[in-house]
Amino acid sequence: MSSVRKDFFISHLRLQLNKMRNILNNLEEDADCDYAEQSLKEIELNLRQIRKLCVESL
Repeated sequence: MSSVRKDFFISHLRLQLNKMRNILNNLEEDADCDYAEQSLKEIELNLRQIRKLCVESL
């Protein structure tokens, strides 16, 4: 995998991690669960796309 492609995957995975940290913080503060549910669905879709791109690049 090229370094540019590797950087692409790393940055997108870090973004998903940051989103999950935000969700966790919101849930710990008893925030809106609907927001967490929607955000987790979005993260799941993003991770599937990232995984698909990663597999295709091998």
